[in-house]
Amino acid sequence: MSEEKLTYRQVAALLVLRELGTSLAHKELKEEWGLELDAKNRAGLIDSKLIESETRANRALWYAITPAGEDRAIEEVRKGVPVTSRTGKALALLYLRSLLAPKVAIPVEEPVQAPVTTLSPEEVEGRIREAYAKITPGVGRWAAMTKLRALLTDIDRDLQDDVLRTMMLAGRVDIEPVAILGDLKSEDHAAAIIIGSTPNHQFRIGA
Repeated sequence: MSEEKLTYRQVAALLVLRELGTSLAHKELKEEWGLELDAKNRAGLIDSKLIESETRANRALWYAITPAGEDRAIEEVRKGVPVTSRTGKALALLYLRSLLAPKVAIPVEEPVQAPVTTLSPEEVEGRIREAYAKITPGVGRWAAMTKLRALLTDIDRDLQDDVLRTMMLAGRVDIEPVAILGDLKSEDHAAAIIIGSTPNHQFRIGA
């Protein structure tokens, strides 16, 4: 890392490039950020390996910050960068943001994949019966749909509902709403199976 003192323009350019995290054209640096990076200041940053410069179409100059440049930007901020009325509001905000909250990598959460079901309707019915046996002490007792859903998280919700409706029409399961809706929690409403237009929150097998 170069120990040569950087000018205000050089530090400002590093802050802008660090904030954007991508390449920036010389023209945009001047027009959008009000920062003219002249040949001397540009050469100093390039020679110190704090930025990289590339000539693209129409001989346009583009800049990108290096890892050493990011470190140097924070180092300069911690030492103190003059922020005056001539600095420009945008650059002043970048300075303050870097001072108060140095940029860190933000972990990206992987999207949760929906369950992929390869079970047949008969196999799903078997799983429903197994789950019912686990959550009730005996046949013919009412059980909450919430508890059933919790044991079938690997099976697509629509497939669960289709099989439950088929079982109900065939008389192999009873499905009803609860008598007092005020006793239900949000998870009970979410677990309900809709038959017609009515949410049903409990079921029983073998009555």
